[in-house]
Amino acid sequence: MQPSRMIKFIIISILIFLCCCTKNQFPNLAVAEEEMVYNCQYIDTLSETSDPGKFATSKYAKFYDGELKVLERADNLGATHIVWLYNYRIGSSASIYRCDD
Repeated sequence: MQPSRMIKFIIISILIFLCCCTKNQFPNLAVAEEEMVYNCQYIDTLSETSDPGKFATSKYAKFYDGELKVLERADNLGATHIVWLYNYRIGSSASIYRCDD
């Protein structure tokens, strides 16, 4: 391989590696309204708050992570649908359900 092609190959390989190994993997949950989950099994109500210490510790830190925490916990509990009760910068809360369909 020529040096320029080798550099392109290395850069593309690194980009593919970084894209495949992301820290945040978003769960596959359907956002629903109460009427949509009427016949579903209720699992739990989850609440999370954002970490206020992140504001002072790092300028590169993601300021709001409460929503992602709720989504990850819902996915770990086997939920298929989520109904948001509130979703603000300081925290989030949602009811989670498991539907058969």
